Amino acid sequence: MHQQNAKQFINKKTTQIFNRYATYNGSSPYKAPALLNIIPHLEFGLGAYLPEKGMHQITEHLYTLALASGVKFKFNERVEKIEIENKKVTGIISNGVFNKSSLVVSDADIHLVYNKLLPQNYYPKKLLSQEKSSSAYVFYWGIKKEFPQLDLHNILFSDNYKQEFVQLFEDNKPFEDPTIYINITSKFCKQDAPADSENWFVMVNVPHNKNGEEIKYATEIRKNVIAKINRILKTDIETLIEEEEILDPTGIEDQTSSFGGSLYGNASNNRFSAFLRHANYNCKLDGLYFVGGSVHPGGGIPLCLLSAKIVSNLIEEKNN
Repeated sequence: MHQQNAKQFINKKTTQIFNRYATYNGSSPYKAPALLNIIPHLEFGLGAYLPEKGMHQITEHLYTLALASGVKFKFNERVEKIEIENKKVTGIISNGVFNKSSLVVSDADIHLVYNKLLPQNYYPKKLLSQEKSSSAYVFYWGIKKEFPQLDLHNILFSDNYKQEFVQLFEDNKPFEDPTIYINITSKFCKQDAPADSENWFVMVNVPHNKNGEEIKYATEIRKNVIAKINRILKTDIETLIEEEEILDPTGIEDQTSSFGGSLYGNASNNRFSAFLRHANYNCKLDGLYFVGGSVHPGGGIPLCLLSAKIVSNLIEEKNN
């Protein structure tokens, strides 16, 4: 990506903006193939859309459609095992109860499925050993002030972008001058924040927590983020924070079961990575299918929804 962008653009900052799109699937622009430049083409050429009541509406609409189709939901039940007999899926065990089914579709990270839910003889060692995508450290801030110089999407770039990715993927630690993404939905949806205030989603890229260790850089990363925002916006942002919640790689893993909090499953840091993602089915087990960000075609809401469409088609073809 970087090589192609550097050839295309004279201004280094323009190159940096287009390099940014590698992070849309948790990769490094200095390693990822230039094919990923189709992402900015879609965003700049075709445009992006905001659901009227926010991103959660996508989930709400899918839930409503599922109910209308006769789907029954069981919430707050942990799946404990996928039952197998003669290389065929027979159902799942959740909350100690066996639920019979000849089809199982999993949206959990494949690491969890193969490590916790299936017998070890089905473990695809080579596939699961591939490099993982980056994770994120997120601050959810209620800011008691409006910043007219900011918009819906804002990026405060690092002065040494290449070194930031070296530390993320080679040194396995966050950069001291991180690129900061700030999303403020109240710029468009005024009801998302009180009057004269803003809701800030502040995110920096960090390595996935591959060893499951305690996050030790929490204090440092908050200090670096605040110092950078203060310097660029010429403010004292900490005095304006009325509410704060934090989401780190450990929290992401707890909430989504993604391995080490990696946001997009495997990284796309080589030209073959798109062809090495786990398929949407298991070729050794009849009736087991996979959707979500850790399998084909990749991470992010559009691709996760597409994975579900692929599985729907596969099951329909099988039944016909």
